[in-house]
Amino acid sequence: MKSKQINTKPKTWEWTLREELVQAIEELNIFLDYSYSDENLIEAASKNDISLDTTCFEYTGESKIKKEPICVKNKYAYPRSRKVSMNALRHANYKCEVDTTHLTFIRENSTLNYTEPHHLVPINYYSNFEVSLDVEENIVSLCCNCHKQIHLGEGFEVILEKLYNERKDLLKTVGIDISLDELIKLYRNDK
Repeated sequence: MKSKQINTKPKTWEWTLREELVQAIEELNIFLDYSYSDENLIEAASKNDISLDTTCFEYTGESKIKKEPICVKNKYAYPRSRKVSMNALRHANYKCEVDTTHLTFIRENSTLNYTEPHHLVPINYYSNFEVSLDVEENIVSLCCNCHKQIHLGEGFEVILEKLYNERKDLLKTVGIDISLDELIKLYRNDK
């Protein structure tokens, strides 16, 4: 790695990386398609020009090998794929899966409703499972209100039970085997 000062005001430095290092970073694929927090994932989803992709997405029913966690800011974080999240939102037609009549707003630069991706089985319990939790079958589309309630509100169990009952068979097809009681305990541990 080399650096040189650039004649600008204020003074700045330009760093150049060896080609092998750049290639190794690209092969790791850690900066291209993954986010490491829900906030980053939601922000990335809202910035994507999603109106270009109008193809229908169907679940595969296949489990995926889980990726290793990455140390980000002295904490381990689990990769979340923007593409997987966008597929899940598209599958739900950008409607809230708690209630499709919930009011939402139109995304900026789009004609589609704004909804947020949410991992039904929380991604921070990645190590409890043999397969990846970052699969479309485990991601639900929620309006902002339901998304905040499931994380921060009272009565989240009612929302969780509805979503779980609609997804439990899909979860099993991708190797995510969890009961409703176990799922509720995971959410209570996060509060």
